[in-house]
Amino acid sequence: MTPGNPVQTSLTSLHSARSRGPYPGETMSVGKRLLMFSPQDPKASSLVARTADWGCLASSCETIDELRGRFEGGQYEYVLVEDSTVLRKLAAESDPTGEILRTPLAEIEKRHILRVLSSTGGNKTRAAKILGIDTKTLYNKLKAYNAAAQAARRREQAALAAAQSASHR
Repeated sequence: MTPGNPVQTSLTSLHSARSRGPYPGETMSVGKRLLMFSPQDPKASSLVARTADWGCLASSCETIDELRGRFEGGQYEYVLVEDSTVLRKLAAESDPTGEILRTPLAEIEKRHILRVLSSTGGNKTRAAKILGIDTKTLYNKLKAYNAAAQAARRREQAALAAAQSASHR
């Protein structure tokens, strides 16, 4: 389990989670948002009971599609899923060809930032808050993405112009 991946939280660590977070040495602060899903129990009653003393704002999903939508929205600090086969299914559905594993981390970050920005209707301040980064950092990243896109367009235009001039000879 790594603190960077809340989905991997195991339920065995929940039994003694009183006033501490799901990761060793982490304390749960009141008001954190917790999303829970159990394929056998649409209301995730057992998860809700096990995490009641965490002081979180708990929500549960009734369907895997609802889980997918809420998870991609990125508005939860913690996500608990009772059955790991559900996570495997989500991963397989979202990456059937294994493309994500071959995609550079910078590209995945860019896609995630743009997806969150889109989900906020272009509101950069809200997107930065959801992403957990400073607004200036978000602006700088978007500026870099724009510059890279413009450079790629210039390269394409130059290559097209060179191909056209070569064909006219």
